[in-house]
Amino acid sequence: MPSYLILDGYNLIGALDRYREPAESGFDSAREQLVNDALKASGWTGREIFLVFDAHGSPEPEKSQSLAGGAVRVVYSAARDSADDVIERLAGRLEGDLTVYTADFALQRTALARGARRATPAEFAALLDELPALTSRPSASYRSRISDHLSPDARMSLERIRRKTEEEDEGRGDPEL
Repeated sequence: MPSYLILDGYNLIGALDRYREPAESGFDSAREQLVNDALKASGWTGREIFLVFDAHGSPEPEKSQSLAGGAVRVVYSAARDSADDVIERLAGRLEGDLTVYTADFALQRTALARGARRATPAEFAALLDELPALTSRPSASYRSRISDHLSPDARMSLERIRRKTEEEDEGRGDPEL
């Protein structure tokens, strides 16, 4: 059964001290730190993470960026949407184990109504605080693969090259020794 975490991006940045100092330097630094934290959390929990930021009022359409082979998806809402709208749609669409991290009470209630669990920003901070203990002694051995860090398009391109090379090798036959 798939398992997901949905993070209310700017809500977490505003609620947690770990993002305050970077936010004072500009939201780009705080967003970058939150994305890095999401990547770490996904790697150790094995859960797919949707990190949703509010781009309300932006002329851009909704955009999404997939990181770490799709383990983390960073989503910016469309012009007429808020991050809450995107999170509500995700909670209604995704099937499986789902937890929404936000301090927004109305969004927490909506998540619960759609069958998801809700968690506070403090609970996300607690999850991150557990990561160093996991990194020193993970309960299951973890071996990073290069393919974990490639986009789906890059993996498909490399697979095509591998298959082409394999077909060429089969066409040549075994060389004589």
